[in-house]
Amino acid sequence: MTSGRPQYRCSVQEQWTSRTAGRPVLSSVVVGLVAAVVSFLGAWNSPAGVDEAATMSAARRSLPELWHMAHNVDGVHSTYYALMHLWFGLVPYDLALLRLPSAVVIGVGAGLLVVLARRITGSSHAAVAAGLVFAVLPRTTSAGLQGRSYAFSMMLAIALALVFVLAADRTIHRRAGAWALWLGYAVVALLGSYMFLYSALLVVAQGVTILIWLGTRRQQGAVRRAFVSWLVAAAVAGAGVVPLVLMTSGQASKQLYWIGTKLELNARLANSVLVQQNFGDSTRMAYVCGALMLVGLVTAFAVPSLRTRIVAVEIALPAVVLPIVAVIAVSVLVQPLYNSRYLTFTTPFVALLIAMGITVFRWRVVSLVAVVVGVALVAALAAPTWVQQRQALHKSGSHWAATVDYITRERAALPDVGADGVWYGPLPGHPIRTTEYVASSYPDAFAGMKDLTLVRSGASIGELWAERTPLHRLPSTVEVDRIWYVGGLTSKQPTTMRRLLEANRWHEETRKQIQGFYVITFERDPRPHGH
Repeated sequence: MTSGRPQYRCSVQEQWTSRTAGRPVLSSVVVGLVAAVVSFLGAWNSPAGVDEAATMSAARRSLPELWHMAHNVDGVHSTYYALMHLWFGLVPYDLALLRLPSAVVIGVGAGLLVVLARRITGSSHAAVAAGLVFAVLPRTTSAGLQGRSYAFSMMLAIALALVFVLAADRTIHRRAGAWALWLGYAVVALLGSYMFLYSALLVVAQGVTILIWLGTRRQQGAVRRAFVSWLVAAAVAGAGVVPLVLMTSGQASKQLYWIGTKLELNARLANSVLVQQNFGDSTRMAYVCGALMLVGLVTAFAVPSLRTRIVAVEIALPAVVLPIVAVIAVSVLVQPLYNSRYLTFTTPFVALLIAMGITVFRWRVVSLVAVVVGVALVAALAAPTWVQQRQALHKSGSHWAATVDYITRERAALPDVGADGVWYGPLPGHPIRTTEYVASSYPDAFAGMKDLTLVRSGASIGELWAERTPLHRLPSTVEVDRIWYVGGLTSKQPTTMRRLLEANRWHEETRKQIQGFYVITFERDPRPHGH
């Protein structure tokens, strides 16, 4: 022993053997397919959300326009936007197709998690359980249903952990090719950080893991080599992330104004971290999964036959705890940056800890039954949230689809009087935003309409959304025959817009209220005789 503390672990060589290297990949593929289907099922029915509108707005731009925008807003999402731009170069614009890559990536992540879990727990049952639990956790199914970068950050987080384990293994055992794996580690860390900047905290968490090994392993020299290798790879990745940090450092206050000016350590924050971050609104699921994680942690240290799982704890626990603590600390001391979905990349490691609690039995048949029962229990607890995520009223943009359907029907049914124009009013529930969000998400409904309040497009000014005519001013030229007002009801709209139009010889033709939306059409008054 290298210190006075008990050595709970067997040697590194004994823990990281190649006993699973020759196992078939069928379980990984099957679990991955299940995860992809679970996430994508119903994606064609679920309405668009505010964030997805931003994705659709960005994805339609050229790469130079995206580069311009990244320096002003949403720079942390610019890599994802570029991927979606390339994706929509291959497929038509469609909400379900926007979400398809997220679901596919969730499937890839679930398959990789099976590989990772099998390697660091030594149990095929724990590996399959980890992949299936990951597939049904509400945070996973939410990410897989969104046209945002969160699913990609999950998959890259799992890939990073897997490469980390492989690189450390080769370094500790002096096997050939270790340097190539550490190079791959730096590349994956860089990709993860550019996909979502907070993911860089996983590199720090894995540094903590190696420091734990330095304090507890017998093979100090071997682990020290791994630590130095990790340090070099982390430095390379960190250097690569610096340009992104510099580019986006001034954007947080502009983009995250809605979080507020202060994060308080209270019951609301605790609920966000312990419940909403992984389990939706299901407190019951949080209790059950929390208990399973506790069982997995305790038995890894207390049960001799399960002590080979300690390495899984040493990898998963820092990956869950450190990013949360770091983001909350910065949010309290500097500027609020915490939102439960921003820590989505920690969810795979939560799933791994839950799976360890499900598979504490070493008898093969009993363990298999425990996997079936445990995963079924987690899935049953997650099912109501899964259904809710796909309901029409779940998202902030839930009534957009109904409004778009109405506009599409009315445009087809109303007399063809000539050119149509659209006046984007305030977005219901978001009075400082306009219903340009809706048009971005459902472009077909607004095809051919002239944007009447447009001053400069978002692409031309490097912003997500356009610069628009002040509220009190009528656009200088209204060269259309019908105007569609689409927006919410505020103290100024649509009253101000109606007065402006009526003063310029327009009259209201139709009016429809759809939840918070008003859809009003206006036509020109007939010219007086003699003109």
